Amino acid sequence: MKDNYRLLAFILILIISFGFRASLKAQQRAVADQARYQRFCRGINLPYWFWLNRGPLQPLEKVYSDKDLALIRKLGLSYVRVPVDMANIYDPDREDLLRTEALGLLLSGLKKIINSGLAVNFDLHSISQQAGGSDYSGPLGKDPAFTERFFVFWENLARKLADFDPDWLIVEPMNEPVFLGEEYRWPPLQKQLIARIRAVLPRHTILATGAFWSNLSTLLTLEPLADPGIWYCFHFYEPHLFTHQGAHWSSEQVKKLRRVPYPSSPEAVREAISLVQQEELKQALQAYGRENWNAARIERRIGQAVDWAARHRVRLICNEFGAYRTYCLPPYRVAWIKDVRTALEKQGISWAMWEFEGGFGLIYRRNGKAVVDRQVARALGLKLD
Repeated sequence: MKDNYRLLAFILILIISFGFRASLKAQQRAVADQARYQRFCRGINLPYWFWLNRGPLQPLEKVYSDKDLALIRKLGLSYVRVPVDMANIYDPDREDLLRTEALGLLLSGLKKIINSGLAVNFDLHSISQQAGGSDYSGPLGKDPAFTERFFVFWENLARKLADFDPDWLIVEPMNEPVFLGEEYRWPPLQKQLIARIRAVLPRHTILATGAFWSNLSTLLTLEPLADPGIWYCFHFYEPHLFTHQGAHWSSEQVKKLRRVPYPSSPEAVREAISLVQQEELKQALQAYGRENWNAARIERRIGQAVDWAARHRVRLICNEFGAYRTYCLPPYRVAWIKDVRTALEKQGISWAMWEFEGGFGLIYRRNGKAVVDRQVARALGLKLD
């Protein structure tokens, strides 16, 4: 009988020991994940290198200099999101589907960024920006043969990205998938894609998103995958008629808009209404005025994502938000950026503004030198001399 008691005691000790070890490992994983998430707390997008590149592909320093990277760090940003057009690194005639020379330029640039002290959100931004325009996911999910090639392409690309420290590079398989009118088709496709990538990258964080250009509304319909190494990203450009006013590549509705204010109210939109002739635009602006877009409304809207993430116990990252500065008056733009950034940080959501330079930019170029828009930098809570 005593032997039986000893055996039972030994078994209990083993169970407690295994449970303690499992609990310790879980705690260690949670601490490591939190540290990684903190590294990606504040970022900026770097297009025009491997996405919307101006002319042939070039080494990173020809587009973003060492001084640019140092400035990004000095401002207090911790990471950059690097958009990549698949067409720039895709070769359908090669067995591995990768353009060796172009990929070499890309990988060496990513190493340079990380060596500068900035982490990297690797972003496959579009299938072919030139062929697809703003339909970034293009034939994905529509053409079965291409979809399978896309999976194989990503498996081979993931093998190249496997050399990067998972604490310094996270992977975004598809930016802003569209699937317009068929948004329900994206989640199962994303599940397959992430499974193929995860088999190659077991320790890297992978970003998942909703369809309809990574809209917040489609994120809220997602059923999270059974993978604790996934963060969920969304983009915030709400309300669109404010953030994209005058943008020539955007919808017909916003192209003709000027002097759209923020915050909005029925009184504030009167000038913008007087500048348009189309009744449809007048009605849209009147609705925008009645909606009273302000800091509180933005916080409530982003709070919907927070509630969704809390229910599913997942992490969020907003890796695009911004307002088009060409036609958006600076005081309005600065106020909107500050309110979005403040709402994200209040809710503990990591972020990356679109973009370092360009129409939504943080900086201007003067004789090739980066000059910080100090008002925008303050709105982002960045460090200034």
